[in-house]
Amino acid sequence: MKLTGGNGRVYTASQPYYAVRHKLCAAAARLAPTSRSRAGASFFFLLALAFCAAPYAQGQAESGPGVNAIRIRNKSLIVGPKDEPFSMPSDAAVGLGGNLYVLDGVRHRVVVYDPAGQFLFEFGGRGGAAGELLFPLGITTTPDGKIYVADSGNHRFQVFAADGKALEAVSLPSTPSGAPPDPTDVSVDTTRSKLYVTDNDNHKLHVYNLSLNSFEQPWGGPGQGRRQFRFPFLIDISEQGYVLVVEPINTRVQVLNPNGKFVNFIGAWGVKPGQLFRPKGVVTFEDRVFVTDSYLGRVQIFDMRGNFLGVLSDSGGVPVQLAAPTGIAVDAKRQRLYVVELKANRVCRMDLE
Repeated sequence: MKLTGGNGRVYTASQPYYAVRHKLCAAAARLAPTSRSRAGASFFFLLALAFCAAPYAQGQAESGPGVNAIRIRNKSLIVGPKDEPFSMPSDAAVGLGGNLYVLDGVRHRVVVYDPAGQFLFEFGGRGGAAGELLFPLGITTTPDGKIYVADSGNHRFQVFAADGKALEAVSLPSTPSGAPPDPTDVSVDTTRSKLYVTDNDNHKLHVYNLSLNSFEQPWGGPGQGRRQFRFPFLIDISEQGYVLVVEPINTRVQVLNPNGKFVNFIGAWGVKPGQLFRPKGVVTFEDRVFVTDSYLGRVQIFDMRGNFLGVLSDSGGVPVQLAAPTGIAVDAKRQRLYVVELKANRVCRMDLE
């Protein structure tokens, strides 16, 4: 038996609820991002995309013979402080000394661990004052030890010192239509003194000049073409200053050069190796691009041109299966990856071979 969805795609009997789930996810994707009646609505969008097809994701993504494996040596799990574990964490970043900063948005906080996975401290707390957070979604660090957080519910980004001390809060500009900005991630190009913020609901990328402390002309707009976005989510900056933007609805990673010109797309819709269904997080490491997919439950690796290199796998070559992976971070010194598993309320720490 085959079913044909409204989008013309064909679903086979081996995928008994695939068509129905696709329609539900499509509806959620249309409605959730525009329901801004209360702070934290981006979380509904995130959860809709992460959970809609989770049953299908477990072990049923096509692997096929001859798929290259980027292997890990070992892995361990970080689940949050004993007295208050993580609740739907979304992103993570590696800071000074290899310390790990985990963004635990539902609890409105950043939780900090040393490289051995030992809890150090946390900062944030629900609110709108300086140093407080409201459903934050994205986090990044810079070599000078600063921590940048996309404070989604407060429509701003905040800057913290390595010890969690609040340094600065910058509100994002509103759109001409008056729609509030919806920051979901932030990344910094220290070489060019530029900071980039994804504005999920307004389908654009805000560019902030750190030298002038002012916003420049935003990049993008709604659409599926070059330099257009549909609900851009997480972001990363390569060593060369290329900007990589994850688009869960357009099922791709879009690469722009430091001047905002289109370079190429990474990924295309599908469940086969090298294809993406619900990409969420991205990080560049040694000219490789690691992309998480919350639907497939995997991390796939590409080169900067978009060529598929392999799937993150265990020492036996079996793809590492993750529970709705979202944010991803790298500790280059230790050859280590951290992947946030939103559905499992944890961070998976993996050392590369």
